[in-house]
Amino acid sequence: MLASLSVLGLQNLHAQTSSQAIPTPQENAVTDQDIQAWIAKLGSDSYTQRTEALKRLESYGTRALDSLRLATRDSDPQIANQARFLLQSTQLQWNWNYDSIETRRIIEAYKLASVNDKPKHIRELAQLSNSHGIAALCRICCYDSDEIQSKLAALELLTRLNPRKIPGVSANPELSPKFDPRIVDALLDAPAENSTQQILTAVEGSTSQAAAWVRLAYSTSEPWPLDRWMAILDQEQKLVEASSPQSHVPVFVSLATWVAQQAILHTQSRDVANQIAGRLPPILLSGEPDPDWLVGFAQWAIDAELPELVLQQYLLLPKQFPQTVPPILHYLLAESLAKQGKQQVADQIVQFALDRKAIVLNKENLNEQTLSVQEAPSTIVPTENNPLEFRSINFKYERTNLAQLLINRGQFPWAESELRESLKGLEDSPDSIAVIGLQLLASMLHEQDRDEDAAKALEKWISRYESEKLFRMQVENYQIDLASNYYLFEGNHQAQKGNEQKAREAYFKSIALASDNVDALIGLARLSETPEEKRQRLAQQEQCQSSLKNEIDAIDRDMRLANPVFQPMEKRRLANSLNTLAWLMINTQADPREALMLSRRSCNLVPDQSAYQDTLAHCLDKNGNPKEAFRTQIKALTLEPHQLSLQRALASFYEKAAKEIDDQP
Repeated sequence: MLASLSVLGLQNLHAQTSSQAIPTPQENAVTDQDIQAWIAKLGSDSYTQRTEALKRLESYGTRALDSLRLATRDSDPQIANQARFLLQSTQLQWNWNYDSIETRRIIEAYKLASVNDKPKHIRELAQLSNSHGIAALCRICCYDSDEIQSKLAALELLTRLNPRKIPGVSANPELSPKFDPRIVDALLDAPAENSTQQILTAVEGSTSQAAAWVRLAYSTSEPWPLDRWMAILDQEQKLVEASSPQSHVPVFVSLATWVAQQAILHTQSRDVANQIAGRLPPILLSGEPDPDWLVGFAQWAIDAELPELVLQQYLLLPKQFPQTVPPILHYLLAESLAKQGKQQVADQIVQFALDRKAIVLNKENLNEQTLSVQEAPSTIVPTENNPLEFRSINFKYERTNLAQLLINRGQFPWAESELRESLKGLEDSPDSIAVIGLQLLASMLHEQDRDEDAAKALEKWISRYESEKLFRMQVENYQIDLASNYYLFEGNHQAQKGNEQKAREAYFKSIALASDNVDALIGLARLSETPEEKRQRLAQQEQCQSSLKNEIDAIDRDMRLANPVFQPMEKRRLANSLNTLAWLMINTQADPREALMLSRRSCNLVPDQSAYQDTLAHCLDKNGNPKEAFRTQIKALTLEPHQLSLQRALASFYEKAAKEIDDQP
């Protein structure tokens, strides 16, 4: 986690484990025997005694929380129910007065959420800026009566100990030498005071298993206690295998992967890490295999530099499963083998995956430099000559969705092959799947600075769009500006070749088709221009800015009047318009301060969009703050680590910020 605890947060974290900044005399005076005595009276036959016990335990505040958590599993159902009620009671102040407003909002939502929704709110607490959610995570870890939620909160605290990494660097190795770890630490303002002691104080005295994990993880004992972590994994695995309510598969998977990563860090042994993570495939494959879990584990193994685990998992698949395995798992197997130097067999598996052929690995050659694979008998797969292909459009959608997954992995050539396969015969189709596929393909090529190829991919489609009125009417409802983007990419291509007049003509065509295509306006601004051409461009730019501002005002009014159900949708509309205007302004010599204000607002409305964080980073840079721009760009890359334009911008911000550090005394 890149954010550091604020100084105020560090000073207050210990205080956040009590219901008041300073414990009341009654809390100081109470003993464990007093608490246990009143808990026992929760099961009394006397209504008066039960009521008195509730009042007393409430008055003890957080001093009684741990005992109440244990009491939720009391053999007396009356005691267990009353203890559970008290734990969730607002009287015990899950929200402390000095929690941030956002923390209080999340905790309130957490308390009311269903069991399935609680993990989402735990992740939200972990992702709060300036570590505002750490104290709340400690409270859930220590006092929540649901052991699974308690452990999930602990796991979020444990991940703070993971080594700091720059997202995307591993996917683009040529960037790695440019980043000096010492300068990165300086740019990210690594906290001078470590948060270890504050977190240890927050979980001190708690009897929950989750709190014990946190205490062990944050202790500084040497050597690293591998044997104790293995014992914890053994215990957790037994709970999972016994279907205990105190754990489940997601908890065990997260814990095992974290311990494996720590084993690499502390023992410098891949064998130990493989031994730990090797426990997971048998558990993931027990019962009916869940493809999502298998894919998630394979992605983690590759990202954790343990690619051999993908092959181990694959070999454990049930005999019938490879015939219906998701194609993404084949691609992940190929990616893992390529990382192990087995490029030839990786290429063969990729081709089988593209052709939707099942794969059988020859286990006799597992230790050879190259493995052998062969096609396995499989169900009928639709092909161009197979009429079954067209009985459902789902086959095309499946390829498009798979291509998006491959793009997210940074596997652009494989994604391109899948997209071109899905678009065969549909290059000039008005169907939605064709429009979506063409947009994804052209955008991916543009992202790789292949604007000529991006334009060529759209040539057949744009030919029909311009010549057939009915075709235009069919595609207008999709709200995807393929035609405008075609001329944008053509303009970029001509500009790269130095044909500025052709580029200018293409950009103006792009704007004529979609007046809000600000990238075309930005392209125009980067061309050399005569005074008359500049006047035309500025007039077009002013018109676009005015239109966007009017749109922002209109959405603002709609938001105030909108039904709460539609508020999230309106927020996203507003954020998109704000970001579009900010991006235009920051790239066309407009007021950088106004652009920064607009961009900050869009990120506040929708913080989980990499494009918005990228715009904010560029605005910060233009306002003379490359250090903050570097930090913000890391947020963008965390959301989309394989996006090449984000990686290039990060390198640019790093160079400027590093120079500022070098120039300081």
